[in-house]
Amino acid sequence: MHKILVIETPSQDRADLVEYLKSEGFLIKTADDGPSGVQSGRTHRPDVILCSWALEGLHGHQVLDAVRQDGELKITPFILITEEPEGTLVARSHVRQAMEKGADDCLIRPVTHIEILNTITARINRQVAISELYVGPLRNTAERINRLNYYDSLTELPNYELLKHCLNRAITAARESQQTLAFMSVSIDRLQLVNTVLGYPAGDELLKAATWRMQSCLPTGATLARLTANQFAILLPELERSEQAKETAEDIIDALKRPFSLSGHDISGQDVFVTASIGIAFLLHQSKDFSTLLRQANAALESAKSQKSSHYQFYRSDMPLPFSNQIAMETWLRYALDRDEFEVYYQPQLNLANSKIEGTEALIRWEHPEHGYISPAKFVPLAEEMGLIVPIGQWVLETACSQAKLWLRQNIGIKYVSVNLSSVQFNQPNLIELIELTLTKVGLDPSQLELEVTETALMQDAKSAITTLTALKALGVRIAIDDFGTGYSSLSYLKQLPVDTLKVDNCFVRGAPHDVKNQAILQSTIELAHRLDLKVVAEGVEEAAEQRLLSQYQCDYLQGYWVGPPMPAANLEQALMVRLLQQASRSATFAV
Repeated sequence: MHKILVIETPSQDRADLVEYLKSEGFLIKTADDGPSGVQSGRTHRPDVILCSWALEGLHGHQVLDAVRQDGELKITPFILITEEPEGTLVARSHVRQAMEKGADDCLIRPVTHIEILNTITARINRQVAISELYVGPLRNTAERINRLNYYDSLTELPNYELLKHCLNRAITAARESQQTLAFMSVSIDRLQLVNTVLGYPAGDELLKAATWRMQSCLPTGATLARLTANQFAILLPELERSEQAKETAEDIIDALKRPFSLSGHDISGQDVFVTASIGIAFLLHQSKDFSTLLRQANAALESAKSQKSSHYQFYRSDMPLPFSNQIAMETWLRYALDRDEFEVYYQPQLNLANSKIEGTEALIRWEHPEHGYISPAKFVPLAEEMGLIVPIGQWVLETACSQAKLWLRQNIGIKYVSVNLSSVQFNQPNLIELIELTLTKVGLDPSQLELEVTETALMQDAKSAITTLTALKALGVRIAIDDFGTGYSSLSYLKQLPVDTLKVDNCFVRGAPHDVKNQAILQSTIELAHRLDLKVVAEGVEEAAEQRLLSQYQCDYLQGYWVGPPMPAANLEQALMVRLLQQASRSATFAV
């Protein structure tokens, strides 16, 4: 059912028109004057606006100007109805000005209900035609963007982000079922030689062929992912026997030992051979996470490489974990900022009240040119220890603010960006000055920046924290308490903290639909926050059941893989543009 907004002074003619349009199957909203008409348009988001020129407060042209300045109403069909006085020059002037300002059609009274109906129908049919022209390509674009977020473009295997998601779920399932889980890190050791001698197209062909061979060796339920240029990962969930991991590794090594015949490449008739090394780590029933398993599998992989080619190795506790050599890690970290190895990813935040992406959290990522992805959980604490977190954090702040400014100019729905402050940054004596200078330099309104501080950092010196937060609030920025519920803050201090938002830690969200204790914690936390006039963001939302539960508890914002993963700015920007256009086109999928 299409929604029509009728903006006209109350009269019997308006009442008759409203009843007629209702009888034709339309949902009708009315407004009595110009200002209320603009507000009603923003509130109800109609499919067509039917507006009289002669209104109190704002005349029809002014209403049209206000509507066209609204990001979501600017493409809504607008039909102006004007009166024809004794002469026609005034009415024609109204029509001409309205069309110049972007009206879709104009009618001059006297006009019949049939004429109005036909005009509305024509506008809706035009919207449908536009939708048919653009929605298909937009949908395909959205699907491609989503696939790029989760899959490797060359091999079409899951990438790091999707693997992490799958492994976290598998870890939870393995703990519940008390079964074994194996994680394997696989290296194609001679890929660089192939790239150097035969060229990268040959290397790409080799990788695709190697992918097919590895997949043919995997048992049902296993996941193969590509992590870096020559490194793959294999997840073997719910193993009945630990020997299955050994058997799978042997099958893969045997499969990759066979020669590869690469078509279209001049190699003098010789087959191409590569070697593979595999590191294997088990979850068993110990407390491990994705990062730990990956590091252990990589440690076993390095051990396998050091012994001989085409070899596999199980992780042992006496193996040095990757990056355990802190001196080397510190060296890489000191060069990373100057060499532009860092990138800011953005994870969207969904407003549950209107189902719109309104905010995003800026998250730093590090892709080392030789060692690949390095987890923030590994390098951020080291950066704090080395005193590098301040320049790194300042870079993230400036990058995120600049990106937010760009998105705000593009009017794609983002209203703010959220940036994490480490405890070291938060306790800087010149923090307020740095924030103010950054906002001035970028030209971002303070209200469009949210700073996240962990509960633990705030409670290190609560009185000093209140002073700092008060100064930040005086600048106009928003403040969020991150990981709320995992620290040790007291309610007496919470009510004193000048903050705007609580971010509920994902440990309370994960599995909440099946955990009555977590449900009680979530519900009470949200109720408490609302009584303190605070907004609530639930982190780590991964399932529709979690979204429904949080919606039931009237949570304000959601963040997590159910909404969207952290992604580069360009990917998020494209996804938001697609989302906006699809939302605009959904209202035009029915032709009267």
